Amino acid sequence: MKSLFQRLRRFAREDRGVAALEFAIIAPLLMVPLLLGSVDLIDVMGANKRAQNAAASLADVVARDTEISNAELTSLWRGLDVLMYPNDPGTMEIRISSISIVNASTARVVWSEGHGGMAARTANSTVSLDSRMMNVGSSVIMVESVYKYDAPLGFLFQNQVRMMHDAYRRSRLVDPIPRVA
Repeated sequence: MKSLFQRLRRFAREDRGVAALEFAIIAPLLMVPLLLGSVDLIDVMGANKRAQNAAASLADVVARDTEISNAELTSLWRGLDVLMYPNDPGTMEIRISSISIVNASTARVVWSEGHGGMAARTANSTVSLDSRMMNVGSSVIMVESVYKYDAPLGFLFQNQVRMMHDAYRRSRLVDPIPRVA
């Protein structure tokens, strides 16, 4: 009997491995914030890519057309639902503008349409474009978008994230693309 009590006392005094035991207990708790932060980060990156693709897709569709009507614009705005899925397109502000290059330093708005709270640009107003786009006599379709994203978990991003994207495409068939009713 005496040896059993001695062994139990020796076991109680042993402190090697205590740090490993404490780490094994605390490690799962440390992994939860890492996991939740990763989920938020991956989701915001996916939403950013979808918002960027939506702007580029709208610019591409308009640049391939010979004229833009009210019905086509309505279809484009409805198309945001598909382009932004599974995110909510309701928080996306977007503007499509046709820009005519007048000379090497002047680009003027031919027409502009806004959606989701973003105002249209004023016709004949000037815009700044990169010098590489300034081909006199040509036109450019410019799409500007702002997407307001709320992270589902709100762990890494507690506040709303604003994602801004611009997309430019050259008119392919007519220069500039006319806006009709």
